[in-house]
Amino acid sequence: MMSASSSVEGGVKPTVLVVDDEPFNVEILEQELEDIGYASISACNGREALALMRDGGIDIVLLDIMMPEMDGFAVLQELKAEGRLVELPVIVVSAIDDVINIARCVEIGAEDFLTKPFDPVLLRARLSSALEKKHLRDQVARQLKSIRTLFGKYVPTQIAESIVESRGTLMPTQETATVLYCDIEGFTQTVETMTPGAVLEMMNAYFEAVLAPVGKYGGTVNQFLGDAMLVTFNLPVADPDHYDKAVQTAIEICEICNVQKFCGMQLKTRMGIHSGEVVVGNIDAGDRLNYTIFGDTVNVAARLEAHNKQLGSQMLISGSTVAKLENDYQLEDVGDVVLRGKNSPVSAYCRWAN
Repeated sequence: MMSASSSVEGGVKPTVLVVDDEPFNVEILEQELEDIGYASISACNGREALALMRDGGIDIVLLDIMMPEMDGFAVLQELKAEGRLVELPVIVVSAIDDVINIARCVEIGAEDFLTKPFDPVLLRARLSSALEKKHLRDQVARQLKSIRTLFGKYVPTQIAESIVESRGTLMPTQETATVLYCDIEGFTQTVETMTPGAVLEMMNAYFEAVLAPVGKYGGTVNQFLGDAMLVTFNLPVADPDHYDKAVQTAIEICEICNVQKFCGMQLKTRMGIHSGEVVVGNIDAGDRLNYTIFGDTVNVAARLEAHNKQLGSQMLISGSTVAKLENDYQLEDVGDVVLRGKNSPVSAYCRWAN
């Protein structure tokens, strides 16, 4: 199968799939396509046609309706179910000329309809129009992919896709999440005598290492705050095991930091984990939108991380999270702790530093 393009730009011919069980009809259409500079391949029934379409390399389809094994209606239904009609325009060329069946084809997703015997001039016009629309759709798709890729370097991929698809109108919603707040112990003193370049090199190595378990267990880094990061589980993709996965992530981050050096520096990480309701979405700040997560759940996770310093632990987990855990992580109950800025104490469990 020759390579396809949605236009004749660069000397590459658009490839048209002709689907008809009558060899004579196929021959006429292929001759017409050759005259206007298009490449063509053919199929004699719907099943064969679908196989060719799934192989790729086709720009547009000329589809008959009345065929053995699988008729044109069934082909359109299959393509619609697969979501292919957006990227692969189909022009129905059929002897069926009643309004009900023509409307049915268009409703299923056909780009256009031509009645046999077709007018060559009209066929050329319909092909040109359909290919031009496809070319424009392909351009938009490429631009959106580029935006998602670039945007995804600054926010999590799933969030980037959601924001692009919603055209920036990702309204705040209340959701349940497990929040892991992670910070480097004694960071200010560690970097006090380091050059900015050395700090950057060290932090790149550190984040590369600790982000591995975050990705492994399905966490999403919502914010980087200097040497700290805010990770959520169960957002934006639902995960019934988010309680355990947050703890498993934290344990692996601890293990990494306990045995690995980053550009020659030993860094210890303290973490706080808490589960509960959060508000997540775009916050309007005038002419700017900020995708963020906030609520008391986030505050408690951050305060638990800070409280590790008083206990000499690496990880503090709220009792509400521990109550949901399926596995045993050898955590020690430290009772109720009073967190900075909180009026009510929070039950907590810890994992001591090695």
